[in-house]
Amino acid sequence: MPAKKHKRAVTNDRLRLTIPLEQIEGGAREQIERTLALPCLKVLAIMPDVHVGYDLPIGGVALLDGHIWPGAVGYDIGCGMCHVLTEKPLAELPDLHQVYNRILQLIPVGFETHKKKTGFDKFPNVSGDGKLNDVVREKAPIQLGTLGGGNHFIEIGVNPYDIVGITIHSGSRHPGWQIGDYYMKKTKGPVPVDSAIARAYVQDMEWALEYALENRAAMMRRCLEALGLGEDLMQGMINENHNHAEITPAGVLHRKGATPAESGQLGIIPANMRDGVWITRGLGNEFFLCSASHGAGRTMSRKKARQAIDFRSFMAQMEGIVAPVEPRLLDEAPDAYKKIDDVLKAQDGVLVDVIDHFRPVLVVKGCSEMVIT
Repeated sequence: MPAKKHKRAVTNDRLRLTIPLEQIEGGAREQIERTLALPCLKVLAIMPDVHVGYDLPIGGVALLDGHIWPGAVGYDIGCGMCHVLTEKPLAELPDLHQVYNRILQLIPVGFETHKKKTGFDKFPNVSGDGKLNDVVREKAPIQLGTLGGGNHFIEIGVNPYDIVGITIHSGSRHPGWQIGDYYMKKTKGPVPVDSAIARAYVQDMEWALEYALENRAAMMRRCLEALGLGEDLMQGMINENHNHAEITPAGVLHRKGATPAESGQLGIIPANMRDGVWITRGLGNEFFLCSASHGAGRTMSRKKARQAIDFRSFMAQMEGIVAPVEPRLLDEAPDAYKKIDDVLKAQDGVLVDVIDHFRPVLVVKGCSEMVIT
C-alpha cells in the first residue's frame, strides 16, 4: 500500500491503534483503509493481535452509526472461549493420555458430528429462506457439542498454583457459517439497522450466538466427565465470544476476533499450543471500545506456516505436552503465531489486567483425530 495511505490512516481521528501501524501486515492495513472509508463508521479500534480477515480485519472493532455489517462479524458467528477452574491440582487428575483419548470419544472433532440429534433444532429463520432453514436445522442438532476444525481447541492447563483449568475455543459450527454466508451475500456491506434484512440478521445472529455458547458448554460438560469431575463446576464458567454485533446507544458495535473487556469483565486470551491461555479482567477502556485481543494473532498464513516451519522444531516446542504433534498441524505450531508477550504488553494495564495464566499439559486440536498411546 502506498505510504500516503498509511499516513492518512494514522491521522484519522476515528482510528484507535493499540500497536503502531507499521507493525500491521499489508492486507490488514488495506482492510483498515477500506473500513475507514465507510461513511457510517464512527470509530475503528484495532487490537494488538490484528491480522487479515474477510471484510473487517481480525482484531478489529467497528462502531457504526445506524448500520449493521454482517461481514464485520464474519462466518463463525459467536466463536469464542470458555474456561473452568477445576480447583483440582494436576496430581489428582487421571492419566492425561487416557483423558485425551476419552475426550476424543466424547467430543467429535474436525468434520465429525454426533450420530444422534442432541437438541437445539429450532431455528427462527427470520429471512424465510428455505434452503438456509433446511441446512441449519439439519446440522444444528448433530453438531451441538462438537469442536470443529482450524484453530479450535480444547486445552487443559495448570496455573502457577498447580491448579487445573479447562479452556475451549469453538463457535457456532456449520449453522453459524451458513447464517453468516447467507447474510454477507445478501448485504455485501453495511445496511441500515432498521431495514428488513438487518432485523432478520440480528435475530438469526442472536440465535447463532446462543447456539455457540451452548456448544461450548456441552463440550465443557464432557471434558469434566473425562476428568471425573462434576458439572457443578460449570457454575463458575467464564464465557466470551469474539465474533458478534450488538446494538448500543452509541451505535452498532461489531467485534471480529476481539474480546469484550467491559470494566470487571473476565476474559480469555490464548497464545498457542505451547504457551497456554491468560485470564484477564476488563478495564472498560472506552477509547478502545471496551475490547481486547482474542488471542496472539497469526504471524503467517496457514499455507506459509506449512512451508516455513520445521517439524522437528515443532516437536521440540511441544515436548512434555500431551498433544497431537503431527506434520499436518504445522499451521497451528507456536511459530505460526505472534509472540504473546508483545501482544499482552500492548494491552495489560490499558485494556485489561492479566490475573492468571494456564500452562498447557494437554491440547486437543479440531483439525486432528489422532489417538495418543
